[in-house]
Amino acid sequence: MPRSPEPARRRLLDAALELFAAQGIAATSLREIRLAAGQANSGALHYHFGDKDGLLRALVEREVPALVARRGELLVEADDLSSLAEVFVLPFAEMATGDAHQKQVVQFLGQIHDDVSFSVADISELIGPTGTADAYARLRPLVEVPDDLLAERVRVGLNAYLHVAALWARGERREHQVSDEVFRTNLVAMFLGAVTAPV
Repeated sequence: MPRSPEPARRRLLDAALELFAAQGIAATSLREIRLAAGQANSGALHYHFGDKDGLLRALVEREVPALVARRGELLVEADDLSSLAEVFVLPFAEMATGDAHQKQVVQFLGQIHDDVSFSVADISELIGPTGTADAYARLRPLVEVPDDLLAERVRVGLNAYLHVAALWARGERREHQVSDEVFRTNLVAMFLGAVTAPV
């Protein structure tokens, strides 16, 4: 009976997540990933994913649904501006203060957004819907900011707070660090302040 390819595929995805999170996507070679996954066969990555883009897509397909699901849970409970702000950034903050896997995921997502070789369109196409569209539709009528400015504030805010969460997950804290709980609530408050600031 032939062996299942799933364990090898999972090890490759796990190794890719760890290396992409720590080093960045452009700085990580397929060879490094293959060796970190304990795969002696030089064609293992190509067999499972085709190329680096296929590997990235498979990793996103494995990891992003949990983010989308968490946003969906928060949206069900959202009934004011503050709880709507949580939908956008609390999942990042929770991952940054979560277990080792969650910390790697938020760092990986941060690396995608920080990689200058990806355009905004590339990132949107790679990651797909992230569960913010419905939250934005509910936020829009509650904020007295022009549509184009609010959209820009949300976009910049999401990128900025994803970056901050990735740094927190990496352990890059300042001398005057706060607790994980304060970090999470403060990130939400900062996002809320940014999107509701007067014009």
